[in-house]
Amino acid sequence: MKSCFNFKSGNWKSLIPGLFFLLTFTATSLPAQTLTVQSPNGGEFWSYGQTEIVTWTGENLSGEVKIEFSNDGGTNWYYIGNVPTGPNGGSATVGVPAFQTTNGLVKISDVGNTAVTDMSDEPFTIYFPPILIWSPQEGDVIFNNSESSVFWVLNTTGINFLNAELSNDNGQTFTLIGENINAQAGYTFLYFSTTPSDSCIIRLYNVEDPSEFGLSEVFTISPLPVYNLTSPTTGELVNTYSPYTITWTVENPYSEYCYLEYSVNNGQTWEVINSAVNQGNSGSYEWFTPNVNSEECLVRITDSYATTSSDISGMFSIFPFPETPICMVSVDSLTNFNVIIWEKPVSDLIDHFLVYKETDEANVYEVIDTVGYEEMSMVTDINSNPDMRPYRYKIGFIDVENRVFPAGDFHQTIHLTINQGVNFDWNLIWTSYIGFEYSSYKIMRKTDSGDYVQIATVSASFNSFTDLNAPPGEVSYMIKIEHPDGCDPATRDGAYSGVYSNVASNTLVSVTEGKVSDFGIYPNPADKQLNISFGKNISGMAKLKISDPTGRVVYSDEISDVRPGQVHTVNSSSFNEGMYLLQMISGENRITKKIFIQH
Repeated sequence: MKSCFNFKSGNWKSLIPGLFFLLTFTATSLPAQTLTVQSPNGGEFWSYGQTEIVTWTGENLSGEVKIEFSNDGGTNWYYIGNVPTGPNGGSATVGVPAFQTTNGLVKISDVGNTAVTDMSDEPFTIYFPPILIWSPQEGDVIFNNSESSVFWVLNTTGINFLNAELSNDNGQTFTLIGENINAQAGYTFLYFSTTPSDSCIIRLYNVEDPSEFGLSEVFTISPLPVYNLTSPTTGELVNTYSPYTITWTVENPYSEYCYLEYSVNNGQTWEVINSAVNQGNSGSYEWFTPNVNSEECLVRITDSYATTSSDISGMFSIFPFPETPICMVSVDSLTNFNVIIWEKPVSDLIDHFLVYKETDEANVYEVIDTVGYEEMSMVTDINSNPDMRPYRYKIGFIDVENRVFPAGDFHQTIHLTINQGVNFDWNLIWTSYIGFEYSSYKIMRKTDSGDYVQIATVSASFNSFTDLNAPPGEVSYMIKIEHPDGCDPATRDGAYSGVYSNVASNTLVSVTEGKVSDFGIYPNPADKQLNISFGKNISGMAKLKISDPTGRVVYSDEISDVRPGQVHTVNSSSFNEGMYLLQMISGENRITKKIFIQH
């Protein structure tokens, strides 16, 4: 008996904690909920046609609440909508209901537990304006010094004419901007010339009874973007079917987008080019020009948002340009200067051809010669030194009105250099020819006073060759490529079929003018010191100049009272390794020799 009692007593004791646990769990799974309306909570003034913010706080809300409205102090309720909420409250933007009342209330209920509810503590007012302005709306942007539309609805009868006022200080002061506007039209256009502001309001009121009025929502007036097309310019000449860069600047940019148009009849009709993007206060667009022929072309740019903001370029011309491509550039065997050859296009537009050469700055060209249309289409560049470096040339032209037309693509010469390999092997290195397609180089060699003969062919993929079978003694080389069509400038020699490089020789003397001299250099190659020995034909004053293959002068000196046999020493320790040209001028003697520096 006692054992049984104890058994029952033990089970009874074990049930009590379990019961307590269950009750505690149930209590925590259903936490207390609260909900309190914060606004509107009494005394507010709402205007129909606008939006207002409803806010509430709470505890342990389910995630969604229902919003209702009463216009009669809570006798009747009208559903506004369900909105999400956080567990501790939230807010929602609602349109002001279409009721005129001084006894408005808002009620909010938890959707998950409708017993959790609250409403405004005191009534608020909804004003039903006789004039409802529905544009401009909140967030709209209007540009100053421009016209913009205003729309309204009349909510009462007997209003025939309106006056319009503008405030840029959130309604503190107003300025008249329109009078005797037809009220029945429902819209008008007003000119906004006020100072830019983000606190602007329009007020429309009955001319006969100013107490009947309507206010717009707050909007922004911004300065009008000002565009200025910087290209094309007045009188500019543009080629058809060619890329052309349109450029502009913009002040007061609002939208980053704009669009471009062109006209070929002085603005009578316009064709869309494309939309474009402002990059800060400027922009550009790569336009592929149309196939037209007109001297009355215009480009127009317009802001995508402020469509009254635009600019039109000066009048320019688009028409097909005659092509003036170089046929080839080569080294003339008679003059040892570069020769530029082109074939004349059939054109009444060209008055003179312009021959351009690249300067010491990349992609910067200067005119070195002009050639009349009826003259031979070939120019020799007497200021070139093919032994020293490669060159780039272009051909353009001017018309009888002295208008300059763009040059064609450049051609680049072949520059050949030589250095000694093992024994009597000679290593040749050259720059690529640029200007037309070719598949291979021909290696040309001449010994002593013989003629040049082809000794090898090298793929155009490579730019070097070693002559392993060079004969002893003086050897000269040239690189040749065949032009696929040849060039015919109507010269003394007829058609040119190939391009030649400069001559590279294993002899030290490259150019000698004047009397024969015994001008000597030793050691060659030199290391830290180079000695120059003057022969018997050198006397008086001598000018020395040493330049590298790019033409950069690394040393110059002027020596007075030179005597035969005199030795002049040059410190070459700072010279980079490689080939240099030493030029000496004395009286009628002008001598150039190759020297080599090897540290």
